[in-house]
Amino acid sequence: MREIEEIKANIYKIAALTDRGQRLNKLVAPMYEEKANEMGDLVETLKSLSFEISEKLLSGDWELIFSNVELFRSSPFFLAIEKALNNEFKSNLFFKLHQLQVGSFGISTIGKIGQKIDFNKKEFISTFDTTIFGLTTVPILGWFKLLPTFGGRVITLSSDLVLKNNLLDMNVQKTKVSKVDGLNKIPLFSELLMDRWYPVKEVWNKLPWNKESPNCQVSIIFLDKDMRIMQDMYGAIFIYIRPSISLLSQNTLSNN
Repeated sequence: MREIEEIKANIYKIAALTDRGQRLNKLVAPMYEEKANEMGDLVETLKSLSFEISEKLLSGDWELIFSNVELFRSSPFFLAIEKALNNEFKSNLFFKLHQLQVGSFGISTIGKIGQKIDFNKKEFISTFDTTIFGLTTVPILGWFKLLPTFGGRVITLSSDLVLKNNLLDMNVQKTKVSKVDGLNKIPLFSELLMDRWYPVKEVWNKLPWNKESPNCQVSIIFLDKDMRIMQDMYGAIFIYIRPSISLLSQNTLSNN
């Protein structure tokens, strides 16, 4: 359908111009508000058109290209936190504080964000790459890097994946940090904590303030063979496309 392809082309342009939506973050600067409004209109138009939702269309690898909130909030782990807080103001405050904590002075930045949906295994695997000390120089005095760049891939595995009409429902199980080709492992941390699964669900259930297991639901508001648009419980938008190559290598998911 030509109309859909034209809308998608404009979505790609805005996603690129706004750095996956990061330039729209008002915590950083209230810039490009017209682009945020334009993207909202494009998404609403796609939402109003008829489209098929099926396990077949949803299955496989996806990569995040745009979000109108913090990029890390696309992970089921943070979606489960949002659901547990059950308050939009508290959720937004928590995520803004988290962004300030990990992103201050540009120490940590988020790279590729991927998802793999497997209805045969009823699994939803979310990944995001993070780099630490990407640019560490002293302006004017020198141009050499003071510290090497470190980083890794944060992987979250969710199970009991179910498609309910236009909802994806899942339970967060475990998470780990693995090596990414081209990035050095974090010293000390890598030997002690990397490349091993941590039981998120078991720990979560033992915390007295959690009333239920780490569960999340996210709505599908548009879907075709190469684009998927999702919406969280408070209306935040996440747009994914099919990657040109698989995001998840076999060794990434070893020791499953």
